[in-house]
Amino acid sequence: MNLMSELVTAADVESAIEMCFERNWTDGLPVVPPTPHAVERIIAYLGRDPQDVIGVIPPRDGVATIETIAINCVMAGCKPEYVPIVIAALEAVLEERFNINAVQTTTHSCAPLLMVSGAAVKKLAFNTRECVFGHGCRPSATIGRALRLVLWNIGGGYPRDPCKTTHGHPGYFTFCIAEDPDSNPWQSLHVDRGFQSDDTVVTVTATEGPHLCATGAGLSPAEDVLIVLADGIARLGGPGIGGGDLVLVLGPMAARNLADAGLSKIDVKRELMRLATRPVRDLQHRRSMPASHPWHWSRLVDAHDEEARVPYIRSVENLIILVAGGWGSKGGITSICPGWGMHGGLTVSKRVIFPSG
Repeated sequence: MNLMSELVTAADVESAIEMCFERNWTDGLPVVPPTPHAVERIIAYLGRDPQDVIGVIPPRDGVATIETIAINCVMAGCKPEYVPIVIAALEAVLEERFNINAVQTTTHSCAPLLMVSGAAVKKLAFNTRECVFGHGCRPSATIGRALRLVLWNIGGGYPRDPCKTTHGHPGYFTFCIAEDPDSNPWQSLHVDRGFQSDDTVVTVTATEGPHLCATGAGLSPAEDVLIVLADGIARLGGPGIGGGDLVLVLGPMAARNLADAGLSKIDVKRELMRLATRPVRDLQHRRSMPASHPWHWSRLVDAHDEEARVPYIRSVENLIILVAGGWGSKGGITSICPGWGMHGGLTVSKRVIFPSG
């Protein structure tokens, strides 16, 4: 068995799994033992030098090579064809604007949310419908977990030291979804972000867990759907008060309601910018940062005007919208995934490069 280029032996599968627990090579769930054959199979598929360096992973500054990434992908249960998505996601979180060191060590409960869109969604059989955030889909579960294991085993993002998250996040095990190309009435997320329609792209934002929002899209006009969504975004205790990115995973019923009303995706973003606000009198009850802080809301409005409205979405670029999930009931279920303000985890997209042939 091989981990971090260290070759060890075990008597059988059961003892190999236990060894991973004993050596702190796992996040608390059992892993697939990374045998040399399984690791070499991924490396052969990629056609890359196993010692190619992808990056240095904070906070303990471990070096992620093709080989060590492949090891963690085996442990997560990935097929070889999933691994290019893991590599692209890792490259995304290593971008400076993502600030993975802070995401790995913050007291806030945020985890990198992987959003896959484009050609590979159908080819690799991602679930994009019911339970899109949940169980039952191997690509989503194992790709998301592979990134987490890389951050754990190579980056050293362990609880308490150095990870100080107050409550944690189920997404620390896996946090990956895919956009539904069939239910989406607008252009795809990756096209929004400047890629070609036939590309496969992974977009990563560090967010809290999904907050359910019943929009009433099966019974309500679009203007009411937008009001309900805005109310779900502008939470007094949420991080959006300080700006940053937010992911809105629209269920297909809500997306269709808005599109049928003649709204483009940019229209939806602009309306939510306008509507997702709170009055100064409400925000005076929350003191999470000093007024002198450069991200404080008082830099946007007159802090002495109790009726002034403070925006939770600072620009259309801060709102990431994709369509996924089941059609569901008349409630038009949508998920709101708040980001971590301007502190880190800001959105990065990377094109996935699959081996030719």
